[in-house]
Amino acid sequence: MDLEFTEEQLAIKKSAVRFAQKALSGEMIRRDRDSVFSRELWKKCAEFGIQGSAFPRKYGGGDADILSTMLLMEALGYGCKDSGLIFAINGQMWTVQMPILRFGSDAQKDRYLPKLCSGEWIGAHGMTEPDSGSDAFSLSTTAKQEGDYYVLNGTKTFSTNAPVADVFIVFATVDKRKGFMGVTGFIVEKDFPGFSVGKDIGKMGLSLFSALFQSNREQSLPT
Repeated sequence: MDLEFTEEQLAIKKSAVRFAQKALSGEMIRRDRDSVFSRELWKKCAEFGIQGSAFPRKYGGGDADILSTMLLMEALGYGCKDSGLIFAINGQMWTVQMPILRFGSDAQKDRYLPKLCSGEWIGAHGMTEPDSGSDAFSLSTTAKQEGDYYVLNGTKTFSTNAPVADVFIVFATVDKRKGFMGVTGFIVEKDFPGFSVGKDIGKMGLSLFSALFQSNREQSLPT
């Protein structure tokens, strides 16, 4: 397998670094202090092609290969001071968009992927529960089929992007007798009846990382 980067891939990386430096790093300290999530920056990333990079063009993506996408994300790490923004984008791409692409119906792909790739919608992933973290398949959340729909009952926590998300992939147990094989993912929109998002959870890890390593990162940026 040839893993050498092409000139085109390296040019895209340099372009992404410049984009991140100029468009994504302003007022980070204020936004971090005030716990502000910027949909404007999220939209700028989508317009640059980040959220849709590895997804088919028919859904508004860039149809990029995995190496090109990896270089693109690496470039954001070089150029963007806001590590939380990068984490949130990755969270959506790989735990919301990719499951829908791989396992969703055609109708689900048509409804959700264009909005997620374009930045119009933000996606969140709901697996972890207050009493179920590392043991991911010991879920208390249940799903019961009623007619053409499923009714979910349960609580999730530490769901990346949840406070600002428009659509969620929520995992629930359909049949406890089947163990982990009885767990299924469901697409839940924020306006579905009975669904609500709790209070935001204060965190410090990504902010601390940015503060400690930003100066070194700036010194090693590619030209």
